[in-house]
Amino acid sequence: MSALLSPATDLLDELRELFPFALDDFQIQAIQILAAGESVVVCAPTGSGKTLIGEYAIYRALAQGKRVFYTTPLKALSNQKFRDFGQQFGADKVGLLTGDISINREAPILVMTTEIFRNMLYGTPISLAALAEVDAAEALTGDPLQDVQAVILDECHYMNDQQRGTVWEESIIYCPPTIQLIALSATIANSDQLTDWMNHVHGPTHLIDSDHRPVPLQFHFANHKGLFPLLEQTESGQWVRNRRLRSKRPNPHERSRAGVPDMTQVLENLRQRDMLPAIYFIFSRKGCDMAVASVGALDLMANDEERQRLAQQIDQFCRETPEAVRQDHLDALYRGIAAHHAGMLPAWKGLVEHLFQQGLVKIVFATETLAAGINMPARTTVISALSKRTDTGHRLLTASEFMQMSGRAGRRGKDVLGHVVTVQSPFEGAQEAARLATAGPDPLVSQFTPTYGMVLNLLQKHSLEAARDLINRSFGQYLLSLQKLPEQQELQHTRTELEELDRTLGEISSEDVTRYEKMQAQRREERRILRYLVKQREAEPDPTLRLLAFPHIQAQEEKIRALESQILANPAHKVGKKLLGLQEKRQRLVKRLEHLERQSGSVQELRWQQFMALVQVLQDFDCLQGYQPTASGEVVAALRGDNELWLALALLSGECQGCAPHHLAGIVAALVTESPRSGTYSRLHTSGLVEDVLHGLRGLRRQLFRSQRQHQVFHMPIWFEPSLAGIVEHWAQGIPWETLESHTNLDAGDLVRLIRRSLDLLSQIPHVPHLPQELRENARQAQNMLDRFPVSELI
Repeated sequence: MSALLSPATDLLDELRELFPFALDDFQIQAIQILAAGESVVVCAPTGSGKTLIGEYAIYRALAQGKRVFYTTPLKALSNQKFRDFGQQFGADKVGLLTGDISINREAPILVMTTEIFRNMLYGTPISLAALAEVDAAEALTGDPLQDVQAVILDECHYMNDQQRGTVWEESIIYCPPTIQLIALSATIANSDQLTDWMNHVHGPTHLIDSDHRPVPLQFHFANHKGLFPLLEQTESGQWVRNRRLRSKRPNPHERSRAGVPDMTQVLENLRQRDMLPAIYFIFSRKGCDMAVASVGALDLMANDEERQRLAQQIDQFCRETPEAVRQDHLDALYRGIAAHHAGMLPAWKGLVEHLFQQGLVKIVFATETLAAGINMPARTTVISALSKRTDTGHRLLTASEFMQMSGRAGRRGKDVLGHVVTVQSPFEGAQEAARLATAGPDPLVSQFTPTYGMVLNLLQKHSLEAARDLINRSFGQYLLSLQKLPEQQELQHTRTELEELDRTLGEISSEDVTRYEKMQAQRREERRILRYLVKQREAEPDPTLRLLAFPHIQAQEEKIRALESQILANPAHKVGKKLLGLQEKRQRLVKRLEHLERQSGSVQELRWQQFMALVQVLQDFDCLQGYQPTASGEVVAALRGDNELWLALALLSGECQGCAPHHLAGIVAALVTESPRSGTYSRLHTSGLVEDVLHGLRGLRRQLFRSQRQHQVFHMPIWFEPSLAGIVEHWAQGIPWETLESHTNLDAGDLVRLIRRSLDLLSQIPHVPHLPQELRENARQAQNMLDRFPVSELI
């Protein structure tokens, strides 16, 4: 590593030419590692310039005629990177793969979701066919990783994501060691463990860990009295809560508005202190929308020139895409105020992002999803509460969640300081705010969970034992080995002690022990007789008789000496009186060893047990013959989804035969839609044919439920939501967007997501083997029917 830290002059010259501004030390170190041909993990705060390291890898690959894959966790991020790199490197050099979108996929810079990259790595004809949009037979001739020099795993801390974290682990495990990995992550507590694991499963990997922020953060606390410093520095240099702020924590059982500032008051404070533009985080869509309405006629525009630029762009958007306009937010947007959340149309959110990046929108009320990598840097972030409601109840923010939102503050090259404002809420105050502001980052944990697709894709290329080895190379297994290190050390110590004891006892047979114990007993008896004879002789008054007793005594002693000689020659004599104790100790060691091995094995084999449970379910439905995928199994392997087996069974059932494309769209929607929130309704109902098909699938779904329950597979959902399928069927038939919105209480963004989830499966069907040609063609037509504005993703 030391050699890597002494850059060659030509490398420094190259860097100065590529990046004329000053590079930070951590950027230079990471680039040196890449130049040496090794992989790197870069952990640094949001906004510190991690992306530049990926850009260097792209410049280098282009110069050497190689390719680079840039992966992100979200389609929106992939779309953004595709646009950015197109401007930076040339549109002809950049491609995009996000499952349902494929643009210039042979380009030297290929942007994709991490899930798509993982599917490439399976390397089976089936997975390659779906990616390349060709039949499985054609895919045999292609290698999607040809000439790939490096893969950039952006937002690598998404390994913590409960639903999608597995994808990152698989990508790292399966990536060929000849390809450099560049893992870019926000600050995490166990970056050294992530790096060490990658070093074991992929190849030489170095850690570049930096806590340096180009734009330092200043923390504030807002209450009804105003805006105050949240932290103060002690004489020892430690940052603690400002003692002038009340530390009394609000009673969690009493929702009190005491001390809670008015939102308009907070915004006025920000404007007066020149702390705009700002992102104001609120943990609900409804809360964001209500915030826009609550600020009334507040106008945040700085001058007429800004106001005119803003109005021109909004007017143009309204002319070109009137169906995407959020009418109830339009007036606020002209005054520099907006909301941003998943319930909005992508086009409207894109407008808000574009205006905010120009500094024309001054305040955005956003849910925390905006903190997940979208390029919207601000001078200030405001965190409205330090706790949020989740599926499992109300809880405090984690340190990483707080840091992710805080990290959006401070624009590099524009701001000297970034500002983070925490707000007094009915539930938390300055004490909780100070604790989160000074807390260290959370560690990465493993979310590795086998799926049906994983099982079948592995068994297409690997034996069962090889698949087991791959499963046991997960980050979770690595963390478990560290966690269990004391137990493993005790296990090894116990084994060593038992081996030494067995060596000691190894030369002693049970017959030796039996003879040894008998001779010991006989010697005790002969000694007793000797003592009796000696005592008799000493008690005899007649000297002659005493003399006559002597030979019985030159004889008893001789007998004892002969016994002792035999005892000394017996192998059991080596341990002598300790023999019984050693045998008892051995029994204790054997029991302890069995307990430790049982305990170790039960935990270590958890993921393999999950894998084998999925194998058994697949065998129940004839998707595996033994451990070899069947034709039905190849259908499962080619699909992506929350439960690939359920999707495959539905498509193979024959129920969809005779359906028109719009019917198929509705059926697919029912198979991929999660259960909606309570109170959700739609007045758009499915046609009779779709109802019949869905009714026919209910029995198949019950069979799958029974099989999963029998084999204790509890982590694979079997989505089935006919109540919203009519929305997708009607959209496929050409219903106007305004009519669609007026017939349901789903947010516009939820409608888009529902249709796009259906589109994702429809886009896969034409490339899945063993499906009827009619079904494939109908899926293509249904895809074209659904993929229109405002559902189409803007590129």
